[in-house]
Amino acid sequence: MDSVALAQKLLKNIREQKESMSNYLTDGGVSTMEDYRFVVGQMRGLTYAEEEIKATMKGIEEDE
Repeated sequence: MDSVALAQKLLKNIREQKESMSNYLTDGGVSTMEDYRFVVGQMRGLTYAEEEIKATMKGIEEDE
């Protein structure tokens, strides 16, 4: 698997997880403030990972 395919797979998985968490929040799955904070923190972490992967891939594409 080349680096572009790997990055695309990671981004797909991250986006699916973020969508799942977003649905969990909007569908009323959160019962406590602690749960809400946890889910929001997870989403922030996934967003950070997504941005890092995109920035790294942009750098790799520019080098090629």
